[in-house]
Amino acid sequence: MEKKDNTIKKNIAWNSIGTFVMFFCQWLMMVLVVRLSGYADSGILSLSISCGNVFLIIAAFGVKTYQVSDVSGKYQPGHYYGAKILTVILTVIVAFIWVLISPYESVERTSIILYTLYIMVYSYSDVLYGELQKKWRLDVAGISMCIRNIAALAAFCILIGLTKNIKIALVIMLVVSLIVLFVYDLPQTKKTIDIRPDFSGKTAFKLLGECFPYAIYTFLHTLVLTVPKLAVRGYFDKDTLGIYSAVLAPVTVLQVVATFVINPLSTLLALHLQDGKIKALVKTMAKCLLMLAAFLVVGILVAIFLGKFGLRILYGEDIVQYSYLLVPMVFISILTALTILLGNLAIVLRDHLGANLSGVLGLAVAILACVLLVPQQGMTGANTAFLLGLATQDIILIIFIILRLRKRGRTE
Repeated sequence: MEKKDNTIKKNIAWNSIGTFVMFFCQWLMMVLVVRLSGYADSGILSLSISCGNVFLIIAAFGVKTYQVSDVSGKYQPGHYYGAKILTVILTVIVAFIWVLISPYESVERTSIILYTLYIMVYSYSDVLYGELQKKWRLDVAGISMCIRNIAALAAFCILIGLTKNIKIALVIMLVVSLIVLFVYDLPQTKKTIDIRPDFSGKTAFKLLGECFPYAIYTFLHTLVLTVPKLAVRGYFDKDTLGIYSAVLAPVTVLQVVATFVINPLSTLLALHLQDGKIKALVKTMAKCLLMLAAFLVVGILVAIFLGKFGLRILYGEDIVQYSYLLVPMVFISILTALTILLGNLAIVLRDHLGANLSGVLGLAVAILACVLLVPQQGMTGANTAFLLGLATQDIILIIFIILRLRKRGRTE
């Protein structure tokens, strides 16, 4: 038993390390591109990542959430691989259509496609990680994420530093990701699990149908986090988006750390719900909220007293004049972490109506705020749109979660 516990702890540790490295490398890339190539390329990279994250959600289609909970083996590994191949193909088609009708410059369109292809390779690896998770071989997934993201970051920085060409830098990232998939991910997974996709019958389509509610909510939430950035680029230029993204980049560390801290408690929430311990669930939720409140206070204090110094160290003197954006961005980061927590709880409660309604209304509010505020207020308007969209999501989620918990309390 002790050996099994040590294996579980080792796997969780490796997965946590891999996930942290992935977020850290993406953050560091956003910081370094300013130093290596300027705010214009920073804006292009930010736009590519923002669009790529939306396309990643389409490719994910909620499959991973369903996959790791399929402990009874309703679907075989090959069915998940087949479903992922279908969603990746669909996503690439959507991405090409999007860039063709978008108003962006040629370099931006090409960069969006290249980053999307890069993230699609990771998306396929992620379905392998899902099967490895069920076999408690997350050490393979963690090592893969470390290799892919560190190598991609190094290659990107070297190429953009030498060529000042973001398209070439993104191409080399794609090549690195493909090498990791074929040289490490597939061979290592094959040692434990069959890696052949299965398209027999209509199983893959049936699986995607069951995952659809998860996909819709995650897609809507991602759009809430993307629309304000698209609005900044739409109403202004890529340099303005580069500045906005550069200021936002350090603050996202707060969101990542907060999410890492509360994620284990999200698992505890699910266990309390499974055991019918509603009071214990509410207490755990209260602890999560207190932790987020503590992160908020610390973040505000750091932004006020160290914000200008941090921006000066990271980017230079020119960007210090935009330090007024930092405090609202701290609120955005904490609200994002809160929305992730509430969304996970809504999915655990199988409250698809509440989750998806929160996404629809949050997105509608964010879009309306962008239209009304960003043209006049610029980056300040984008911050307000972020805050209003996320706050709307959280309010709706909280209302439906309370209603669902009260219903459970009456029936258990």
